[in-house]
Amino acid sequence: MRYTIFASVIAIIFTIFVLVFAISADRREVRLLPKAVWVLICLIPVAGGLLYLTVGRPIADAAQAGPTAAAGNRKTMAPDDDPKFLRDLAERIKRQQREADQDPDAKTE
Repeated sequence: MRYTIFASVIAIIFTIFVLVFAISADRREVRLLPKAVWVLICLIPVAGGLLYLTVGRPIADAAQAGPTAAAGNRKTMAPDDDPKFLRDLAERIKRQQREADQDPDAKTE
């Protein structure tokens, strides 16, 4: 009896976890079936959750698609990993060095 209650509680927690996971997924990244269908499948205890996690959930690489991703889907990147930031920084440093070479009395900040 005790094991049955424990297994039921685990099944309910797992079902709620997968249901929230399915609801919070981006509808464009869910695989094979529409998001609403996956949410309904996730309501089936244990089996629905396992199906969603193995077949339907978004692939992690899709969220990190990089330059090919739509502008709204891009993740924030650290400045030292951003080529545009590094290019702009190099140009700014060169410009400051040219200005310093032209005017040796000027103070640099």
